[in-house]
Amino acid sequence: MSLKARLGWLIAIVLTAMLAVNVAIMIGHAGPRVRAEAESIEHLSHELVETALASVQETKDPIPSLRRLFDNLRNLRHIEIEILPNDDIAPSFDSKLRKEMQTGVPDWFVSLFAPTPKIDIVPARIGDVQYGNIAIIFDPVDELAEIWSDLLWLGAISLAVTLLMLALVLTLLSRTLSPFDSLGRGLARLEAGEKDVRLDLRGASEFRNISQKLNSLAATLDRVTEENHSLIDRLFAVQDSERRDIARDLHDEAGPCLFSIRAGAATLVAAASGNFPDPELLRRTCANIDAAGQALQTLLRRMLERLRPPAMSELGLETALRGLFASWSDSRADVRLSLRIAHDLSCLDEKIALTAYRVVQEALTNIFRHSSAANAEARLEFVEAPPELAGAEALRVLVEDDGVGLPEERRFGLGLIGMSERVHTLGGMMRMERRPEGGTRIEVLLPLPEVEEAEAEERESDDL
Repeated sequence: MSLKARLGWLIAIVLTAMLAVNVAIMIGHAGPRVRAEAESIEHLSHELVETALASVQETKDPIPSLRRLFDNLRNLRHIEIEILPNDDIAPSFDSKLRKEMQTGVPDWFVSLFAPTPKIDIVPARIGDVQYGNIAIIFDPVDELAEIWSDLLWLGAISLAVTLLMLALVLTLLSRTLSPFDSLGRGLARLEAGEKDVRLDLRGASEFRNISQKLNSLAATLDRVTEENHSLIDRLFAVQDSERRDIARDLHDEAGPCLFSIRAGAATLVAAASGNFPDPELLRRTCANIDAAGQALQTLLRRMLERLRPPAMSELGLETALRGLFASWSDSRADVRLSLRIAHDLSCLDEKIALTAYRVVQEALTNIFRHSSAANAEARLEFVEAPPELAGAEALRVLVEDDGVGLPEERRFGLGLIGMSERVHTLGGMMRMERRPEGGTRIEVLLPLPEVEEAEAEERESDDL
């Protein structure tokens, strides 16, 4: 059931309950009303009879006068007055009243509120002579019919008002919840991958806030999509550049080495075919072949290090990092490098270790290219993971320098973008900022998997 239908049913139930309560209150007041009216009529009728008897005390034949007086009182509501001869007994009006009361009035209403018909007998005594009896009959038919009529009218009016209120509330509810439709269409368009999805800010403040946040989400998705496309284009460009560099190295360095080896081999074959080989020529040829082999081996080692550090899988992260720092120190003695490792890193899995290595590698590359720093330091340690990260512990990688710092309008290059993507792929977080004392600080937190998860991944790798 939709939210609109649920709210509509809830409002309808509340209004119906209010209508039922109003009707119950009106019905509850019916009994006291009938009793109060009966007591009032009973008191009034006794006073009328006593007054009538007092007015004919001096009359010789009082009965005709009393009959005329009581005939004139027949229009009174709820009572009937009859003059009975002395030998007549009080009539039974119960069956007559019950039949009349049930005319147009439901049985349950009669049984709840109809009082027992009451007949009072007053002797018609004039002087010392009794001319009969005066029967005062209390008839509640009119009062019950009037109350029932009032209930019907009030119930009908209340029902009409309730239906009108329900219609107005449902109309208002439909208009109030109409922004949900536009929100649904906007989300569907976002799911379909459409761009420039923006919603009009209308409706209640809550809908305006949701629409504004959805517009912000759409703008962020558009920006992320553009960044992804740009990143893909730059990745392809870097891939092509890397292929060109490898092809150039193979052509410019491996090609001459292989040619030198082949030439030396041909020289050895020619020398071996003669009757008197020249020892000096053989020594020079073998030396040239050895130099070409060493150059080719150095080229292959350098290319492998660019693709993947071999010391990582063989000796671990710490050894690979110390080799990286030693290589940079040999080539750039103008920058003082410091590496601090507070804990044993041999427990790290391959993904986290490789990501930490690439972070330090890219950070050092940027320091030597852009920072003009005199000192740089990298620290690796295990820390307690912040609430934003999953897991209890994290590997903290911190790289700092005392160079010129980040520019005001910084734009991440492909290396930093790739570093950030690596970190976020592992569920980590990365922060790059200016140091208060000058220079740049790059901090990366990589969550460490739980022991159970690490063992499960290890078993899966063993099975494969």
